[in-house]
Amino acid sequence: MAQKIDNVYLTGSIEDLSRRTNYRLGETTSLVYCRLGSVKVKMENKECELHSGDLLIIMPHTFIRSVQPSYDFSFYLLRTKSQIYEDIFFECFRMEPYWWEKQQLLRTNPVIHLVDDQRRVLESYHTLFKLKISQADTNYRHHILQAIARASVMEILHLLDAELNLPKTLEERASIRQSDIIFRRFMTLLQSNTNQREVQFFAEKIGITPKYLTEICKQCSGKLPTDWIVEVTMTEVVRLLRTTQLSIKEIAYDLHFPNSSFFCQYVKKHTGKSPLAIRRETK
Repeated sequence: MAQKIDNVYLTGSIEDLSRRTNYRLGETTSLVYCRLGSVKVKMENKECELHSGDLLIIMPHTFIRSVQPSYDFSFYLLRTKSQIYEDIFFECFRMEPYWWEKQQLLRTNPVIHLVDDQRRVLESYHTLFKLKISQADTNYRHHILQAIARASVMEILHLLDAELNLPKTLEERASIRQSDIIFRRFMTLLQSNTNQREVQFFAEKIGITPKYLTEICKQCSGKLPTDWIVEVTMTEVVRLLRTTQLSIKEIAYDLHFPNSSFFCQYVKKHTGKSPLAIRRETK
């Protein structure tokens, strides 16, 4: 049976595993730990297969095409609101200055193969969370559960340090410039807001001026923020055209284009192809 409290959802029941196909997740991050058996998850343009001891991390706004568990599949699923990750990022940015790099890793390689010690740690978090959530409510229960959820998220961030071979000492981390942190924040916002194309929108979210954001992007990447906006927008456009049955008009509407005609001109300008031509390439 699924257990929920505020920003956290926990289950290990196959009945709670969504059977829907072709749908997009919201502002949540899911951790799927495979205990036994296997499962195939098709998402975006990739297919992932989990076996015993594997951990799948599914990022917010991911497009899920299908989930195919084996007959003996057993798992733990922890789904948290993305705000938990954001809180960790902003409260401890010197400890977690590589969130953008980790996001990029997870979008291309979302499966982590755990060793025995790592499995035991994650299973212990699950046992503790399940035990605490089943107890009677107290003045501290909510805060304890939030703390366990945050701790489990930080364990995942720690695992990703090894995957990326990141610097581990405070001295190494202290060399991260404020401009790098702002740029990564911009890229994180951009990937979560693919229907926004105004630099002003992202600058206001970060709390800086559009001019300063432009300077930061040029300094850190050699590109203007408008260049990054076009690149991410077109990646999303191509993904929607190739992996969904949404009409051209529906895609234009979802991505906040004023009309389908303007959308087609935008796609043609940046790819040299019409939306229909891009869609036909997948057939």
